Amino acid sequence: MTRIRFTKPDASLTANGWIGGLVASSAGCAVLRPAEMLIVGIVAGALVIFSVEWFEFRLQVDDPGGAISVHAMAGLWGVLALGLFARFPDQASGQWLAQVIGIATLVGFVLPLTYALNWLLDRIYPQRVAIDGERQGMDLQELGAEAYPEFITHTEEYLPH
Repeated sequence: MTRIRFTKPDASLTANGWIGGLVASSAGCAVLRPAEMLIVGIVAGALVIFSVEWFEFRLQVDDPGGAISVHAMAGLWGVLALGLFARFPDQASGQWLAQVIGIATLVGFVLPLTYALNWLLDRIYPQRVAIDGERQGMDLQELGAEAYPEFITHTEEYLPH
């Protein structure tokens, strides 16, 4: 999918697609058939690639590892796919509606609640590291020593003063 989308393969997005496929397929692992799980995983892998691009460039969300796309978007697809593909012989066919209600609860209640709690936490104790910490590395910023002193990525002469 990355070769189609970007005309070249991307190892990071490919790995995120694999993980997204595993996340999505874990929602229905007890009730879905292997072929259905394969479809759910493939769709999730493709969804992750487009979702990473959407979050970064359209919404400008700072998510360098793609964790939102891998876990939230693929997870939501997996929950929805469970309602689409699962067949429970001993229950009525209301599983799809139950899954949609679950997704609505996650997006409508859990997401705003966790966003508000993280916003409050950020006001009390900021979660973003200082610019110097980003440039020098967090090992030096937080621990006072370089983790790999023999591995030189830049010298002080290249840092802005």
